[in-house]
Amino acid sequence: MIHSTIVDNEELGRRVRQLRADRRLTLKQVENVCGLSATHLSEIERGRTSPTIGALVRIARALGRDASYFIEGDERPEVSHVTRERATVVSPGPGVKAETLSDGIPGSRLHAYRLTLENELTLEAKPTGGDALYFVRRGALLARIGDAEITLEEGDSAQATLSLRHRLSPRGDGVTEVIAVLGRTLEDAS
Repeated sequence: MIHSTIVDNEELGRRVRQLRADRRLTLKQVENVCGLSATHLSEIERGRTSPTIGALVRIARALGRDASYFIEGDERPEVSHVTRERATVVSPGPGVKAETLSDGIPGSRLHAYRLTLENELTLEAKPTGGDALYFVRRGALLARIGDAEITLEEGDSAQATLSLRHRLSPRGDGVTEVIAVLGRTLEDAS
């Protein structure tokens, strides 16, 4: 899983300039769309000044990107492709394996995993919420979400808020495989 840091003014400016050039836009064209002067945009591109958050959002809209693309430490593409061999594997608990299905894209709040459960996995309730979607690929799963208890068989799915505690337990013999799409990272949800 990628952990980001915020870039400095020089890198932010490089990204703005590069994306503007990739889109074949002049400073004047970006100025017309976002309302910031071409002079100010040029200062940002050269790393001599940093934009306010509002200005950065306007620049991002003008260039067709999420503002996070310009400030996240990891410069990620708009399309993420992860082969099974390249997937990051974490173990959020004993008998639980989680493979990342995506490195993520700028501004995304989706985090997808292939979970292999031999034991229970607990995701603690967080007031910030977000959602979780579970799809059982193999085996069966007992999902205790808040006060609800749902048994999911192969091919079944369930969606719930992460503001409730989630306890996922494999059912039956063998390993249970679940595709989980979460509104925050598995590390933040455990």
